[in-house]
Amino acid sequence: MRANERVLVLEKVEQRKHDTGNCKWDRYLDDYNNYVKEYNKLYLNAQKGDERAITLYPYMKEKWEALKKRLVKAYNNKRLSEKQVRRVIKINMKIV
Repeated sequence: MRANERVLVLEKVEQRKHDTGNCKWDRYLDDYNNYVKEYNKLYLNAQKGDERAITLYPYMKEKWEALKKRLVKAYNNKRLSEKQVRRVIKINMKIV
């Protein structure tokens, strides 16, 4: 194998590893989005006095905070793509 062919193979392997990491973060973003939706539903139901929502609300808030912390850490370590960062911002706007 020539040197330039070897470089191309190594670049493809690195790209594949990077794509796999992006899929992992896409799954985290899917989870984050689902938790935000559920969190909002529980919040609204808790405001209406639903006892079930009141008991589940603190658990969901804690889980949402954990996912948020993981995503912020990934952003600080530059592991999220530009598209994923925009998606996080869009999801966070649902909370505000």
